[in-house]
Amino acid sequence: MKSIKIAITSMFLVISSYASAVEISSNVGLSSDYIWRGMTQTNGDIALSGGFDLSTDMGFYLGTWASNASAGTASMELDIYLGFSGEMAENMTYDIGYISVIYPGNDALDFEEAYVGFNIYGLSILYSDGQNDGPSYSEIGYSVDAGPGSFGISYGEYEDTGDNTLIGYDWNVGDFSLGFYYFDFEATAATMSDDDGAYVSLSRSF
Repeated sequence: MKSIKIAITSMFLVISSYASAVEISSNVGLSSDYIWRGMTQTNGDIALSGGFDLSTDMGFYLGTWASNASAGTASMELDIYLGFSGEMAENMTYDIGYISVIYPGNDALDFEEAYVGFNIYGLSILYSDGQNDGPSYSEIGYSVDAGPGSFGISYGEYEDTGDNTLIGYDWNVGDFSLGFYYFDFEATAATMSDDDGAYVSLSRSF
């Protein structure tokens, strides 16, 4: 936690220098299940989530996001993240950042990751490096406009845990985004089990 506190402090100092270019946004979502890297975080129950983001036109961003969860004695997940994103060329973007995932009431589950991602003409590549000897995660995906929404597919590998595939369709309906997803998880850890299923989500950004 110390490292991300220092990074957040530094981020605020940078943002304060460009206060006139700061934008604040928020989001809220409801889903039939909270699936993360192919694994349910709510034991198959409904998840309510929301967050806030602060960004500048230079590409710096800082945000927080929370959801109900079922993780031992913890009933909530709280994420704090910061980073820098931008455009390398037309239809080519990058995102570099750091995230701290906190489970109030169960500190043993807390972890942090440094990540880097690219999107090139709809092809996305992500690598997250687990801090303090934590497992790494890599993912590749592709998204394309299809009808009134977009179709996406991704495949990820979570070190010493399992591999996951996600297929989804996101449909913008007015100010809302409606998503339909199918996930498949193949465990590599002896303590994990294979899983698959479908879920839906409804979200809105402000």
